[in-house]
Amino acid sequence: MRIFQVDAFTSTRFTGNPAIVVLDADGQSDATLQAVAREFSHAEVAFVFAAAGPDHDVRLRFFNARKEAAFVGHATVAAHAVLLTLGRRGIGVWRQHSGTGVIEVAASAAQLPSGAQALIEFRQIVPELDSPLPFKTTLLVAEALRLPATQLHEIMPARIARKGSTRLLVPIADPRQLDNLAPNFDTLLELGTELGAEGFFVFALNRNADPWSTESRMFCPALGIPEDPVSGNAHAMLAAYLWELGHFGKNSATFIGHQGRQMQRPGQVSVRLEVDRGSLIAAHIGGTAVIVSEGTLAL
Repeated sequence: MRIFQVDAFTSTRFTGNPAIVVLDADGQSDATLQAVAREFSHAEVAFVFAAAGPDHDVRLRFFNARKEAAFVGHATVAAHAVLLTLGRRGIGVWRQHSGTGVIEVAASAAQLPSGAQALIEFRQIVPELDSPLPFKTTLLVAEALRLPATQLHEIMPARIARKGSTRLLVPIADPRQLDNLAPNFDTLLELGTELGAEGFFVFALNRNADPWSTESRMFCPALGIPEDPVSGNAHAMLAAYLWELGHFGKNSATFIGHQGRQMQRPGQVSVRLEVDRGSLIAAHIGGTAVIVSEGTLAL
């Protein structure tokens, strides 16, 4: 089987979010797939399989060092970048089957950063948003993040979003405070278990650009990931959260998500909302990717 290390949500090697892509995984046991993921525990692994039905073009399964995940955004971008580079897929839309069902993954060659071959964009339907977290509980989360309570956003509440995975979205007032976060991971793990949240997505808005942008950090101790460099799926959750709060107008259905700077792995996520008759239908999460290395996996 061919194996690739890919940096996703970036066009520059050694930045963005690393993923492992393993091609032609058909016939391998679950135990083998999990063992491969443990071997490459620094990154999540996307295993590529042939389609098993007429409703999709490719199958992907995602594993980290601990368990299988239903869907992983950056590993999806990485896998399709590899398939495109090898000529196994082309520009346009492919249907991908994974743990959350069949989704559309588009590849476009328009307006790309230097060195990038294609913009890979996957479509995520609207996640479920829980009711706002009680403020007392939000204060406990802030304390675990070592975030001063005065830096919590005055209007926007913390909320849990659910779509394949669960993330607590924590808005803060000043993006500069992201540099000062120093999480107590044991406490975050306990709070995540109590709340049913696998990760903590801390973000701030920046409206001084067009399109406007966000900056964020993601902590996932429950998944064995102290900090995730760049999180595609979480940005789809964030899109739904911001939509409900009325942050988008008739001509502002996009934003850019910046993440990973504090880990020296900066990356960028493009977010495009799909709106029909005044209702949010889906979010299209896009990014570029670059292959870092490739080889053969001996099994």
